Amino acid sequence: MDRQLLSKILAQMRKNLKEGKAIGDMKVGALLALGSQLEALHYYIGHELGSTLKVKQAKDISQIPNELRDIISQFNIGDIEITESSDEIVELKMKDHSSIKDLIKKGIKATVNFCSFEAGLLAGIVEKLSDRNCFAQETGCSLQTGQDYCKFMVVFQKES
Repeated sequence: MDRQLLSKILAQMRKNLKEGKAIGDMKVGALLALGSQLEALHYYIGHELGSTLKVKQAKDISQIPNELRDIISQFNIGDIEITESSDEIVELKMKDHSSIKDLIKKGIKATVNFCSFEAGLLAGIVEKLSDRNCFAQETGCSLQTGQDYCKFMVVFQKES
């Protein structure tokens, strides 16, 4: 893995998100820095980026949905709707995010979940907000369902 190249790419992705610019082509560059295993790598890159965004830790876990909504908007990541939230899980729908924004308009379909980058990004952001380890996964991709949104689930690691 070329850590310096990955660091430069993540810095440029942060800058582009803040400015509302596209980052899809930079995911390819990040893959070159990391190697193969596309889905896991996209998740990792998203998580790394999410964990480097400057966000304040939420005072209480119940504030995370509102804080997450604000961060997603602030960094032009997409539009989200929180569908469920508890101290164990946050479920949401996301529209117009970088992985599918251009593909959905072209009628492209997929047979598998496609948005592992956004899942990793959500996990990284929520970990920063909560100071708890978590995992996120896409539970329904618009490229599979034909909906105009993808569904994600962020699960907090149980404290032992």
